[in-house]
Amino acid sequence: MTHDASSSAPPTRRDFLRSTPAALALLGVPEALWALQSGEELVRLTDYTDDFKIEAQASNPFVRCVDHRNLTSWVTANDDFYAFHQTVTPTVDPATFRLRISGLVDRPREFTLDELMGRKDRRDEAVTLECSGNSNRPTRMAGLLSNGVWTGVPLATVLKESGVKAEAREVVFLGADLEKEKKWQAGNREFEAPHGRSVYVQDAMHPDALLAFHLNGKPLPAKNGFPLRLILPGWYGMTQIKWLSRIHLIDRRYEGQHQVRNYLSLRAHETPEGIIWLDQSISRTNMKSMVARVTRRRSGSDWEYRISGPAWGGQVPIQSVEVRVDDGPWQKATIGERRGAYAWMLWSFAVKNLTPGTHRVVSRAIDANGTVQPTEQERRARLASGREDNAQWTREIDVTA
Repeated sequence: MTHDASSSAPPTRRDFLRSTPAALALLGVPEALWALQSGEELVRLTDYTDDFKIEAQASNPFVRCVDHRNLTSWVTANDDFYAFHQTVTPTVDPATFRLRISGLVDRPREFTLDELMGRKDRRDEAVTLECSGNSNRPTRMAGLLSNGVWTGVPLATVLKESGVKAEAREVVFLGADLEKEKKWQAGNREFEAPHGRSVYVQDAMHPDALLAFHLNGKPLPAKNGFPLRLILPGWYGMTQIKWLSRIHLIDRRYEGQHQVRNYLSLRAHETPEGIIWLDQSISRTNMKSMVARVTRRRSGSDWEYRISGPAWGGQVPIQSVEVRVDDGPWQKATIGERRGAYAWMLWSFAVKNLTPGTHRVVSRAIDANGTVQPTEQERRARLASGREDNAQWTREIDVTA
């Protein structure tokens, strides 16, 4: 089905859940737009080099990428799911695990894993996660991106049961992993503190936020936060604290080193006197699409080429995806089934008989307000950062006769 500006609006999360009794049932549904068909072969993307590795970096930080040329399903398998974390993966015993709620609450609480998993309000949410540092540089190739179905309990319900005090301003999520920091004010002593991230109380109270313990119907992989992690749909991955062990409510800003010194971007703001640039925390995802792979197969005497990839992110639903080959016109791609407000959609575009040699292919997403995924030049005019890169990515393919 091809969507354009005149199409009906994409379904809401409630529509999605009503039409799908159990989100996990989606895992068995084949994705015709993505699975390789009989006789179909990959066309070489020339921008992949020996610098790209799945296990990209062992530590400081740990980085595991996804090779999107190899995806055959709408969900990313647990073993293949991307991972990026600044600390060492902790070993957490699920039998002794406790999630503690503390700080500015009327009723401090703690939960075992079994108590969380046994709650009647547990549910599934299909969510795409992207690292804010995801990029198309040769060592990453946009590999810090995955899609899955998360199972957990609503964060808002747990907070309400604890009784959030009126003076609480931020909710701090702390993992079982530790980070080190020196303070010259304390004689240059080195401190160990839990790795954390905070959001405003109103963001934590969003009904779609989850305390997740399963990914794609199975316990979380250790690299992805076993036994519990935060899932804040529509936010970049650095907010989704892994190995979550404590939720602490405070009346002022949390200023952990990765929140206020690492995950920041300079943004352009228009004023009557002109543009001013403000350093701001990274939070919600930007709308994005990319060409993930190009394939071809014989149809009689013709070669049929299929350009495909995912589109995701943004605060307004994506309405359409367009593709351009070389210097040709932008043309609409076919969008696969939409399976959730926060999950990527897979798209595909067909073209016949490309001439032998190199060709350029690029995609752009367009949301329901008509906003278009920016070019690199347009992105840099509003955002000065190596992170949050949602620019159009022109790929080069090598077509043989």
